[in-house]
Amino acid sequence: MARKYYYSTIVTNSYLGVYKEIKGATKAEVQFKAEEQLRKWKERELKERERAAIADLKSQAEFDTLQAQKLIEDYKNILKSTLRVDDKLNWEALKEKNEYEDIEKSPKFDNILNELNVPKENRILEFFFKSKKEARLKKVDEAKTLFETRLKEYEKRKEEFLAKQKEQNELIDQFKTDFELGHGDAIEKYVYMVLERSTYPEGLERDYEVQYEPISGTIIISFELPSQESVPKVIQYKYVASRKAIDRVEMKKKEFEIYYENVLYQICLRTIHEVFESVYINAVKSVVFNGWISGVDPKTGNDFRSCIMSCQASREEFEALNLERVDPKECFRNLKGISAGPLAHLAPVRPILDIKKEDSRFVESRDVLAGLNAETNLATMDWEDFEHLVRELFARVFSKDGAEVKVTQASRDGGVDAIAFDPDPIRGGKFVIQAKRYNNVVPVSAVRDLYGTLMAEGATKGILVTTSYFGNDSREFAKDKPITLIDGSNLVYMFQEFGYNVTIQLQR
Repeated sequence: MARKYYYSTIVTNSYLGVYKEIKGATKAEVQFKAEEQLRKWKERELKERERAAIADLKSQAEFDTLQAQKLIEDYKNILKSTLRVDDKLNWEALKEKNEYEDIEKSPKFDNILNELNVPKENRILEFFFKSKKEARLKKVDEAKTLFETRLKEYEKRKEEFLAKQKEQNELIDQFKTDFELGHGDAIEKYVYMVLERSTYPEGLERDYEVQYEPISGTIIISFELPSQESVPKVIQYKYVASRKAIDRVEMKKKEFEIYYENVLYQICLRTIHEVFESVYINAVKSVVFNGWISGVDPKTGNDFRSCIMSCQASREEFEALNLERVDPKECFRNLKGISAGPLAHLAPVRPILDIKKEDSRFVESRDVLAGLNAETNLATMDWEDFEHLVRELFARVFSKDGAEVKVTQASRDGGVDAIAFDPDPIRGGKFVIQAKRYNNVVPVSAVRDLYGTLMAEGATKGILVTTSYFGNDSREFAKDKPITLIDGSNLVYMFQEFGYNVTIQLQR
C-alpha cells in the first residue's frame, strides 16, 4: 500500500533562513518529524553561531575544514554506522509511561489557603474579637470548597489522561500482535517506523515508500536518493591571506563521482540490512530496494524522476554477508543489483519489483445512500447497490479518522467488496469489508472465506456485514480473530446513527 499523507505543517528556523513543509499520515507523525527537523536545524544553528564567533579567519578556516572532513567521513561510513545499532523497534519504549503528576501536580490545600489570603489562627485575638474567628472560618470554608472543586477537576483530568494513555498502549500491544501474526499492513508500518528512526549524517534528507507483498514475503522499498548537489563535497576551507578571505576547495569531479556512487550503494545495503535485522518474524523473506532520483535535466530544463538502481536480496544470502568488510559496489553487484553505468550519470533502469500504486479491482463508487427512505428494504435491494451502500456507510464510519473506503468491481475479485485504508500508524491499517445480502442464516463458510481473504490481503481486520443473522458456529469461528460480524439489526442501527431510517424484512 502506497504511503499517503493527510496532515502537514510548516517549520522554520529564522537564523538559518530555512523552512520546510512536514507531511505525515497522522498528527503524531507530523509532530515527531517536525520536532526532529527543528532539532537538526538547532544543531546547525549552534554550529553557525560558533563559527560566527571566531574572529580570526584562519582559525575559522581550520575549524570549518575539520567539520567538512568529519561530515564527509560520516557519509563514507553510512553503512558501518548502522551496524552498531539494534534496529528492532522497542515495543515498550513506544508506550506512554509518563506519570500524570509530572504534567500537573495535585492541588494542595495549604496553597489555596495562601491564595485566598486566609489568616492564621490567633486564639487570643479571636477570643476577644469573635468576628475575627467567624471571618477566618468563613474563609476556610471557601478554601475547602475551592479545594474540593479543584481536586475533582484534577482527578477528572488525570482519569482522562490515564484512559487515553491506556488506549494508546493497548493500540501498541495490538500493533505488536498484528505484526507478529504477519499481518501485511502491520509489517509495512513497522518497517516504515524502523526506517524513520534510522539516523543518517546531517543534510541527508530521506523519503521512502514501503509495501509488503504477502505471497512471496517481499518488502518493496522505493527510496528517494540524495542528489549530487545535496551530498557534501567540500574537503577544505583555505584561508587566503592576500584577500583576507576563505576559499572552498571541493573534490575533483572524478573523485566526487566515485564517492557519490559509494554513498548510494551504502544507502541501498544499509536499508536492506535494517529491514532484515529489525523484522524478527519469518514473514519477510526478501527485500527489494529501488533507488529513485529527482532533479532537472540540464539539457531540456524539464523535471525528471528515475529509478537508477534496483536490488533484491533474500534474507539467507544477505545475512551471510560481512557488511563490516564488504566493498559496497561489489556487494551490490554480487547481489545481482541493477544499474546502468556509473550512478553519478543517473541512467534509468527498470525496477526489479515496483510498488503498486493502485488496485485494479477498485471501481468508481455510486451514491446509493441519498435514495434511502423508511420504506427501503435492504434485504431485497439489488446486491450491487447493497455493496455500494455498505461502502458509503463505512466511509462515514471511518471518515472521522481520515480513512478512505473503496469498493471493488462487480466480479468480486479476491472476495473483497470494499477496502478501508486508515492512515493512523498505530491504530489504523487496511480493513477488508464484505457485504452479504442474505435472507437466511449466514453460513460459516462465508466467515471462513473472509478470514482467508483477510490473510491474503495482509489486512488488519475483516468486517462481514449482512442483512440477516449469524449462527453460533460463525460467531465461534470469529472469536479471537480480527473479524467483526455485523448482523441485520446492528446494520439498521448503524444507518440510524447517521440519520437514515431503513428496514430489513427477510424474504423466507
